[in-house]
Order: sequence, then structure tokens, then C-alpha cells
Amino acid sequence: MPPDPRTSPVGSPRVLAGPLGAAPPAPQVPRALRTAFATGFKGDSPALNPCIFLFLSTIYYLLSTIPLYAAEVLEKTVASVNGETIYLSDYESNVGNVLEELKKTNPGAELSPTRLRDARSNVLQQMIDDLVLLQEAKRRSLKIYDKDVESGIAEVKNRFKKDDLGRPVPEAESERLFMAELKRQRLSYGDFQERIKKQLMVIKLVDAEVRARVGPAKDDEVKEFFNKLKKVVAKPASAAQVAVNKEEEEELTKLAQLFRDRTAERIRARHVLLKIPAGATMVEKSKTLSRIKEIKKEAEAGADFAELAEGHSQDTESAKRGGDLGYFIRGWMVPAFEAAAFSLPLGKISEPVETEFGYHIIVVEEKKAATPLRFNEVEEDLMQYVQQRGFQKKLKEFVSKLREKATIKILKDPVADSAEKFPGDNKLNNQ
Repeated sequence: MPPDPRTSPVGSPRVLAGPLGAAPPAPQVPRALRTAFATGFKGDSPALNPCIFLFLSTIYYLLSTIPLYAAEVLEKTVASVNGETIYLSDYESNVGNVLEELKKTNPGAELSPTRLRDARSNVLQQMIDDLVLLQEAKRRSLKIYDKDVESGIAEVKNRFKKDDLGRPVPEAESERLFMAELKRQRLSYGDFQERIKKQLMVIKLVDAEVRARVGPAKDDEVKEFFNKLKKVVAKPASAAQVAVNKEEEEELTKLAQLFRDRTAERIRARHVLLKIPAGATMVEKSKTLSRIKEIKKEAEAGADFAELAEGHSQDTESAKRGGDLGYFIRGWMVPAFEAAAFSLPLGKISEPVETEFGYHIIVVEEKKAATPLRFNEVEEDLMQYVQQRGFQKKLKEFVSKLREKATIKILKDPVADSAEKFPGDNKLNNQ
């Protein structure tokens, strides 16, 4: 099923909307990052979309954290907001969604205790935010029409109509995947409709109170931000000097890395991988090496490299694309593979390359030299980014005011395992 990341590159991960969450209708988030290579390489680093590269995920997404109905009396509770309960089961479900997405974006990486604790804390705070927003939307009696709910459901179902590679999924299969996700989340179709309705109520509230009051970014503001970013791209250590506060320093540092990656030298290559099993004997390794050499000879004799990859490569994900790894830059592949790939002339097939995953043969199809960072090429994306940054600031202020008026009780703190009451203005309520 299509992944639905809801994380911000400039702040703490947000709770995931998940595949069944409603997203606000506008503005659209440019799709910026895509997986460039499959399992078997160092990490799962994103290659940049050549047209739109900035991952503008700071737009607020409504989540699947909003409770549906009252649970059984005996169910354990985590917190309450103005007397309305947040249940432990809902909390743990959302934590699971967050951790699942963190693992997808960092395959094989272990979450540190600090990062795990931060993720759990962020989930609880986001659930509280969602609930105060929903309560305010109800207080104002915001009307959501059936046609709005139907449109929201259709938007969610559309996410199941393409696979992870963007290929169309047959209608019957997409419907099966959708129903399977409902079952996985233990939702009836009626529950799902109710969730969409509640999320749309909050979206309507946020649109009226926040989005409508945020104007377009000013030209001089965008240019100033670009100039700061350009300095940090050239000299990462300068972030502390050009930023106005610690938050902006972290933001500039992370965005600068995206820009640095975008402008770096890059190549596009295909490969064939024959794996070496763990504990393989020298005889087994020799047989694998001989086989990869045979495949290389076939390619040099005129066989289509993509067809050879489809038929022989044991990197199953890239094999589906004829061994295509997309564009990648230095630092994204394991050293031996990277060194071989970047040293190859266009169209020449490499000698077998041994990595921790097995033997590879590589062919480079395109090369792009490093380019300078030009304002006119990134202006539109930065304009959207700066506008969304202003939106995030206003949204945070709006939610903080709602929290100040709310009575929030942490009945069983799943992070610190303490029981405290936090009415009004204090650190936990206004994180």
C-alpha cells in the first residue's frame, strides 16, 4: 500500500495520519523525495525529484488520533482533555504508526532510547492538540456535509490505487487493500466515515482561523532565507551564526543538506546483484563470482542489461525496474559500490564489485555534474516553504491558546509514567 509519511524535515516527527487519514485540501505538498535504490545498500537515502526537491511537509496534517466513540469503562486511559478521554490503546496504535514510518525511512537503524522517548512524547502531545481542536470545532458547530465526507473518503481510497512504484492498481485490488487496512485498524466502515468527518471538522476550523490569516510570503523574506541557506550549504558550521535562534539553526542545517544533495554531482546507474549467503565457503563465493562474470559477458556481447537484471538480479526491488537505481550522489551507496560507479565511463560495464551484499556488475547511463545553487531555480519552492513556516507558527499559537483554556490531565504518562495535572500554561501543555 502506498506509504503516507507525515514527518517534518525541520522539526520533530509528527504523528502519522496513516493511509486512512484525511489531508487538508490545499495547499498541495510538492512530492520531493523518492527512494532511489532498494534494500541492500547503505540506508535508504532519498534521491531528489529533478523538478521539485524541497520536502515541504511542514503543512499541518490532521491525524488518525482523534477518538471515535467512548471505549469500555475498564480500558486504560492516558489523558483527558476537558473531561474527554484519550485511551491507552489509541495512543499505542499511533505510536506504532510513528515507529513503523521511522523504520521505513531508516531501514535497519536502531532507535535510540532518547529518540523513542521523544517520539512517544510527541504522539501524546499531538493527540492532545487534535482533541482540543476537535472540541473547538464542535463548540462552533461547524457543519460538514455528506458530500464533503464522500470526497474525503474518495481521496483516501485514491491512495490505494497506485503501488509503491506509482503503478496503477486494479480497482478490485485497491478496494481489497482499502478494506484490509480498515480491518488492520479495527475500524468498521461507519467508524471510518466518522473519523473522516471529525478530521474534516478540524481542517475547516484550521482553514478559517489560521490558513485564511496567513498571506503569501514576501519577496524580501524569501530572498533573506535563501541567502542564509546558501551560506549554510557552503559552510555547514555557519548555521549557528546566521540563524536567529536554535530552532532556525536546526531548520537551516537540515534544509541545507537537501540543497547540498540536490546540487551535488550525481549519476544514474543499473546493476545486477548476486548475493553471497552468510557463511558462504570460498567455493560458493567462487561459483557466484563466475556466474556474475558470465552475465557480464552476455551484456558485453549485446544482451540488454535491463533484461539481464530482471532475469538474474537478486536485488528484487531494482530488478523490477531492470536494475535501475535512479540518480544517486556520493555518500548514498556503500563505499566499494560508490567508488566503482563514479569511476565508470558512460555505458561501460564494470568488473564484478564485491560488497557486503554480494557481487555486482554496474553500468552508468547518465552523469550530471555538480551545479551552483541558483535562486531562480528554487524561488517557487522556497516561497511555499516560507509561507508554510508562517502558517505553522500561527497554528502553534492558535493551538496554544486553546490549550491554555483547557483542563488537561495526564492520568498515566506513558513516557515518564507519572500522574500529573497540567491546566493552563505550563511546559507539557504547550510543547
